Amino acid sequence: MAIKHALMALLHSQELSANQLRQHFQEATDEMWPLNIGQVTQTLDRLVRDGLVAEAGTAQGSNGRTVQVYRLSEAGKEALQLWWRTPALRTEDDRDELVTKIVLAANNGVDLLALIDRQRAGVLQKLRALHKQNQDLPEDRSAEKLLYERRIFDLEAEARWLDRVEALAPKTKGAAS
Repeated sequence: MAIKHALMALLHSQELSANQLRQHFQEATDEMWPLNIGQVTQTLDRLVRDGLVAEAGTAQGSNGRTVQVYRLSEAGKEALQLWWRTPALRTEDDRDELVTKIVLAANNGVDLLALIDRQRAGVLQKLRALHKQNQDLPEDRSAEKLLYERRIFDLEAEARWLDRVEALAPKTKGAAS
């Protein structure tokens, strides 16, 4: 997850301290992804260094101490707009553990169909659990609802992909990869 872009998005509409940024992030994401203050301050330091965020003065924090407040710079606004316009695609060079397992199974005397069946059973079990949890959530675009829906769709796609893997012929020796 791009924490830097999330923080920049939160700073787009108002100046905030590090702790306020953490709190706003937690609220916006329904506390689905914990974010510690160290992550926020380190990310802010990098954003300031890169000219995307600027210090906007100080304010009194909730504990009575003086805290630094940040704002999005013009360069930060441009970078944020670019982020909004850029599709969030998964990288093609991700090492996929399941693909690795399937590819290496044949060389290690592993029953591929049994491996696929176990994976499918795990996927279906997880799908049932997610559907059960998801049905109690309101039909809105909350972070929690969107996360459950995304996981469900990903698992449904994995189940279809497993069917396809099962239908493919084994790799022949010497075949091009």
